[in-house]
Amino acid sequence: MKDRIIGVDLGGTQIRAALFDARAQILAQTAQETRAPQGAEAVFARIAASIRAIADEWARVQGIGVGAPGPLDPWRGIILQAPNLPKLNDFPLRARLEKEFAAPAFVGNDANVAALAEHRYGAGRGHSDMIYITISTGIGGGIICNNQLLLGARGFAGEVGHQILDPNGPPCNCGNTGCLEALASGPAIERAARDALAQGRDSKLRALSEGDLEKISGALITRAAQEGDALALEIYARAGHFIGAGLVNLLHIFDTQLFILGGSVAKHAWEFLYPTLRATFDKSALRSMRGGVGIVPAQLGDDVGLIGAMTLVVG
Repeated sequence: MKDRIIGVDLGGTQIRAALFDARAQILAQTAQETRAPQGAEAVFARIAASIRAIADEWARVQGIGVGAPGPLDPWRGIILQAPNLPKLNDFPLRARLEKEFAAPAFVGNDANVAALAEHRYGAGRGHSDMIYITISTGIGGGIICNNQLLLGARGFAGEVGHQILDPNGPPCNCGNTGCLEALASGPAIERAARDALAQGRDSKLRALSEGDLEKISGALITRAAQEGDALALEIYARAGHFIGAGLVNLLHIFDTQLFILGGSVAKHAWEFLYPTLRATFDKSALRSMRGGVGIVPAQLGDDVGLIGAMTLVVG
């Protein structure tokens, strides 16, 4: 009986793999560095080694699911253009896995598979329509409509971080200016703090960073906010405002029931982001649409990518 599923979370810095049973419980897991600069073949070899480290009874393996950075082709399982894994561009990951392990393989965008995980096993249970947003180094998302993951014509749907909120705003890594990601991601929040300190703003961050602007991090900004620092609170309030505006746009387009916010920024700074986020949402969303719409933190934590990859296999 094929009652085991392998989930792989392929990131720019780490490869994680887990073996699941039929009840979605983790039986074994492993992690190692991605070492992306060494090239596609070296990264694939580490993915394969991670899988072999947790599974040896191949007759019992139902399939292998992988959550990977996009853009990618989810139907053919090809990584097309991953900024954090540039040497894997156009890499046929699904075909290589199926050849290597003689087992069905499935590949999905990492934010999309996280949405699947939260929908099936986390904060989205019981909701037919929800949008998951991850706020960390970047901002990505996954959209569930009528209990189905929305992929779009080319598999690229859910790039919620690249909606333009301020045409005169800061540059984004995608090449545009004023994207949500450029305004409210972890690096955007850190940049706002550095800019304010460079302009002479008073803040506890100056002492916490020992006067070295390069030491400014999300952890330091959160610590300063917890100590009541006005600048840190202001920076998080501004990021919360832009996130709230982004949710309004998504509500007006998709008429969703629930927003789930995950990622390191949402996890560690929820109490500072949420008040302004919610206020912006309630002020700007159409009254007829905003009633009953939830905005909640993700539930599955660091395992959301593994669980989502597993969900690709079980459907």
